[in-house]
Amino acid sequence: MQAIRTLIVDDEEMIRNGIARLIRSCGEGWEIVATLSDGKEAMDYLHQSQGAVDLLITDVKMPVMDGLTLISEGKRHYSFFPLVISGYDEFQYIQTALREGAVDYFLKPIDREQFKNRMAEIKLKIESGRFQHMKWNEMERKSEELKTSQQVQLLSYVTSAGLDISRLGYWVDEFPKGRYVLQYVSLDALPVKTRSYTPKDWEAYVYVLENIIKEVVEKCSNESETIGWCWRGDDSNFWILLHLPEAYGENNGLLEKTSFELSGQIRSAIQSYTPFTVSVSCGSSIEDLYLLPEAKDQALSLMYYRLLYGGNQLFGRDGIQFKTESSSDQMDNELVHIAQRMKQAVEQVNEQAAVQFTKEFFARLEKMDSPAAIQRAIMNAFILIHSVGVEMKVNTPMLDSLESRLQTIKRAINLNELKVELDQQIAQLVLEMKRMRQSGSMKPIEQAKAWIIANLQDDLTIKRIAEQVYMNPSYFCRHFKTQTGETILDYITGLRMEKARELLIDSQLKLYDISVQVGYQDVKYFSKLFKQWSGETPSKYREQKFSK
Repeated sequence: MQAIRTLIVDDEEMIRNGIARLIRSCGEGWEIVATLSDGKEAMDYLHQSQGAVDLLITDVKMPVMDGLTLISEGKRHYSFFPLVISGYDEFQYIQTALREGAVDYFLKPIDREQFKNRMAEIKLKIESGRFQHMKWNEMERKSEELKTSQQVQLLSYVTSAGLDISRLGYWVDEFPKGRYVLQYVSLDALPVKTRSYTPKDWEAYVYVLENIIKEVVEKCSNESETIGWCWRGDDSNFWILLHLPEAYGENNGLLEKTSFELSGQIRSAIQSYTPFTVSVSCGSSIEDLYLLPEAKDQALSLMYYRLLYGGNQLFGRDGIQFKTESSSDQMDNELVHIAQRMKQAVEQVNEQAAVQFTKEFFARLEKMDSPAAIQRAIMNAFILIHSVGVEMKVNTPMLDSLESRLQTIKRAINLNELKVELDQQIAQLVLEMKRMRQSGSMKPIEQAKAWIIANLQDDLTIKRIAEQVYMNPSYFCRHFKTQTGETILDYITGLRMEKARELLIDSQLKLYDISVQVGYQDVKYFSKLFKQWSGETPSKYREQKFSK
């Protein structure tokens, strides 16, 4: 049993030493950590030791800081048992000492036998308190483990294919507020020797992979400000959810940096300890977990870039992959931009605009002289269009196998053949999306939009918006994206940026005031979003408007 750590405080050295001798005469199980002359010294010791004291024995009358003040101040920060020893037999002192939590009040000179008996009682009380504290900590640990297990079960259900998550109700309430990023970990092409593996071999390796990922995620959580959950997906694939607490505001940079480092550590660990390699994909961070299904679809669609770039890599939003490429491998930025606009047109069910972008896309390809660069750009376009079908839950024969489609690209004779095929894919996809929209009602979407516009400067959560149209938040998110082609939070951001652009024309408004009026308390985050949306900072935009 751990010794009772005792701190003795008295302004008379002879009395301090006498109390110390009395403590030692009480037998084993006592440790005198320090003997000090006034309350100020004792408070300094408590701070330096972070309150590592079980019993405080103090005089009442002392210079600098008296004993009663010491007890009062010390108990504000730390937990310990106070014992008062004084030469003043006054009821006021005794009453105050007991009110501050003193376990006893001894008058000088101290009766040795009485002191020993009381110390034995105090020892039992402290040891009982320690035991209760240990049991409480154990209960808290088990409760936290159970809570984590339940959270993982919820996450597994939400990311499973074909399950109706609207039955989960307000499942997001089980998780802390803040920002999240979802990672998808998928085994790359298997080595030849794995063909001889038995089902037991595979079961053992999947168990090893899962434990490696869990250990890396746990280590990352311990070394950073994030919380991590991981769970097994289909077959031998895995999911990881990282969380950055709400206290950090909209600090996307820290979350993205941690996510990037974590993916590298996972890929490195698996390559070091197993015969496999994995690729990791993750989309944009989300501030509302009701968007987790959309984040899942985005991560799955990003993994298709493995067909283009190969395995053992991290694939981020918009298909950007973080492995350094040679200059010959890099795609033309304008082609990437046109392909992105083509994808957006399809998401908005605007076939005419999408077809126009394909014309621009192939017209630019005809001016290129590198077959490898042309092939890579076309593959990127097909992957982007395919990802729309994945994210919008569209099932058509043309979207069944992206891998076979990319093989067709490699065998194509001319660009016109590929343009016709891309146009056909877009037409079929847009037709199916129109059918999906016609089968659903726009009324709740229009009602939600009107309410959002009226409350744009408020804290708009998916749960709060969905309640206005009497819909389950998870179902509302899916329905909104199906009907509009964008997530509810992207829609809100677009409205806020449009409103900010109007307010920036007023030279009397400060940037902070504009930020608050469009729903952002963090000006830096608002400025970052505005630059992403418009291509320039709010200050630069305002400057250009007034210079004209």
